[in-house]
Parts: sequence; C-alpha cells; structure tokens
Amino acid sequence: MTRDPWHYPRTDLADQYLKTLDIGLIKSLALFAQRRMGKTEFLRKDLIPAAEQAGYIPIYVSLWEFREDPEAVLLDAIQTAAEGEGMMPGIRRRLGRPGSKIGVGAHAGTVGAQASWEQGAAETSHRMLDLRQWMNALARKKNPTLLLVDEIQSLADEKRYGALVAALRSALDKHGDRIKAVFTGSSSEGLQRMFQKEKAPLFQFSHQIPFPQMGPEFVQHMLRAFTHATQRQLNEAEAWQAFVDLALVPEHFRLMMANMVQLGSTDIPTALREVKTAIQESAEYPNRWAELTPIDQAVLCIIVEGQKPYAQESRGRIAQRMEVAAKGVTSGVIQRSITRMCARGVIVTTGNREYLVEDRAFAAWIEQVVVHHEAW
Repeated sequence: MTRDPWHYPRTDLADQYLKTLDIGLIKSLALFAQRRMGKTEFLRKDLIPAAEQAGYIPIYVSLWEFREDPEAVLLDAIQTAAEGEGMMPGIRRRLGRPGSKIGVGAHAGTVGAQASWEQGAAETSHRMLDLRQWMNALARKKNPTLLLVDEIQSLADEKRYGALVAALRSALDKHGDRIKAVFTGSSSEGLQRMFQKEKAPLFQFSHQIPFPQMGPEFVQHMLRAFTHATQRQLNEAEAWQAFVDLALVPEHFRLMMANMVQLGSTDIPTALREVKTAIQESAEYPNRWAELTPIDQAVLCIIVEGQKPYAQESRGRIAQRMEVAAKGVTSGVIQRSITRMCARGVIVTTGNREYLVEDRAFAAWIEQVVVHHEAW
C-alpha cells in the first residue's frame, strides 16, 4: 500500500487496541466517535496494517457505504475471507437467483459487497447457517482473524437485523480465542441500543471506549506534509486555532489544507473563512436551524453551551430565550423536545441526561452564530 503523506499515523493507538484484545479478557471493542473524526482512516491505514503485522487475518467492512443492505455486505465480507478470494460458490448461487444483484471488491484483506436477494424465514435461516459455517472456517485457519465492522449501528434495527446480530455474537462467543472484533459507531444512540439495551443480542458484549480525538500532533503533522508538498511554511498557532474553530474535525481541517495547496496560499484565516462557508452551504445550517421548533432551538443552545437542559437554571434560560413564562418550561416539555431531536439525529445522548449535537460543525455554527451572534 502506497504511503499517504497526509495521513497522521496512530500506530501506538492501534497497538494498544490489539494488545487489549490479545490479553483475552474481552473479545471485542466498540469505538465511538462522531462522523468525520478519522475512525475509518484509522481502521484502514493503522489498525489493519498493525493487525497484519501481528499475524491476524483482517476483515474490514463498512456498513455506511451500503446502508440499503448492511446485512448482505457483512455476510459477503465474512464469506470472502472464509472461502478465499475470487468468485465464491455462495456468490455464484445468489447470482443465479431471480432478481439477484451483487458486486464484490477485495484488496489487502478489506472486502466490500452489495447484494440483494429474496427474503423470507427460510432464506434467513439459511444465511444464519452459512454465517456459522463461515465463522467455523475462519476459526480453523492457521492465523487468528480480526473482524472490523465500521458503523455497526447500521444493524441497530432489531426487527430487521436481530437474527444476524444474534448469530454473529454466538459465533464470536464460540470462537473468541480465534476471532476478535472491533466495531465502530458514530451514533451514540444506535450503539446504546445495540450494546446497552438489556434484551439486545450484543448486550454488554463489547468493551465500549471513546475514540480519542486529534490534538496538536495532528496539526503539526499536517503542517510538515504541507511544507514537504509546497516548500512553504504555515503559522502553527494560526493552524491550531483554525482546527479548534473547525470543532477539531480532521476531515474539515484537511479540506482547508487541500484548498490552500490548490490555491498556492498560506493565508490561514482566509482559508478558514472559505472552508467554513463551504461547510455551511453544503450542510445548509441556516435552513436546518430554521426547521427546528422554538423549544428545540432553545434546548439546543443549552446543550451547545455544555449545560444540563433539565437543570432549574437551564429551564429559566430556555424560557427567557423563548420569551415565555418559566413555569411553562416543564421537564415534560424538555423531554419531548429531546426525544424529538434524538429521533431526528440532531442530538445524541451520552448517558446521565447529558447530550451532544451529532454534527460537531453544526454545534460550532450554533455556538458562534446563534449563541454569540458572530459571523461563522
């Protein structure tokens, strides 16, 4: 694999995760971070190479890329690794079914596929039997397997995917010494439904840990890559402040740097304003804000400021923002607002009645434009 000079390597973190799994006390890890925070790049460019070097057979599958049929892509990834590369008998069987359509690609242990086939109780039973057989085959291989499932919350719908998740857990329980797993998720609510709901198939199965966000070392690495590519230097203090202003979202910072390379610029403040404008326009933050009800807007401001929405002081501030009597802002009113915004994916719960805005850049926009009335 060609080295990406812009990739900030996190080899120590990858080694730490592998050592945690190798100890044997836990069989899987569940990493949480909001989208665009570098989870996928870490899996592909840090954890997979480290796993290969440690003797694992890595299987990588991104459920986000095939949201219409995450079950199919996961099963085909596991089958590809179990049966080897190339056209597998199982895939040939599905290609022959009426209405079947499938695409497969594999590279260096990463596998992806999209498939659709006839549904039904009998078909589900056959697929779960196939999954057990493929996991048995992986367990018999000379080297252990590391299954990496990106955006696992795509399988949080228990009615649709409960049988698959239950079969996967059963197989991982059975072969925990030979098959380890790393799950990632960008939806706190989805992960809680999968790993903390008592009747869920993966209840308390994985050790859940927050994925560490990037710090000054990431910015320093990007500045070195910029200098190497352009022979120009950037101000480190300005670059760090720009990263902070972009809510510490690596993908947005990389976009700013790419624009500067393309334009031959070293003007960070101007590049920051331009990338913020591009993010706002593509995400339509003013429209998203306008679509919220007044109570949702008021509660969201409290959450963005890091306050607890149910606190007495917060209720008073919510009432003041809405220009209503404080007695009208009850716990029930706040709860309905939070439930509504969680269902829409605007906010996520982190436990203990604490919440985060799902889109970090949207939160930064709210804080600057709405709370502080400044230009973003």
